[in-house]
Amino acid sequence: MSKTEVMEETTFRDTFLNVMTLYAVLKAQPSQSIHRAELKQGEVTAEAVDFLADVEIKAKRVLNPTQFRLLLKFANEEKLENVPKTIQQQLGLIFLRSKLNYDGDYRVLYFRAKNDRLQDRDEPVHFPEED
Repeated sequence: MSKTEVMEETTFRDTFLNVMTLYAVLKAQPSQSIHRAELKQGEVTAEAVDFLADVEIKAKRVLNPTQFRLLLKFANEEKLENVPKTIQQQLGLIFLRSKLNYDGDYRVLYFRAKNDRLQDRDEPVHFPEED
């Protein structure tokens, strides 16, 4: 396997894990109300319901019904490592092309989820002092 192939494989797996982890976090949150999309500075605000739908639509296009059900089950149980590597690679590629990763169209949702996780911590977050 060439160095480029290894890098692609790692990128696709990382993208898969990023997307499905955010999917699981958003899915576990209490249901959010659906409201009219707002246009701000020429862009529509990214909403959790849009991300969830995008992930499911993209996955359904690639997977058969049994694979799709297992994917959702593993995501719900936070056992993404149980998803076969070939499926992780396929979905990682699709998610990357569809701009679903943390640097894509839904980067605001990743940022919010990270901040929510930091605020949920019991101990305070300590930042190193600057010299």
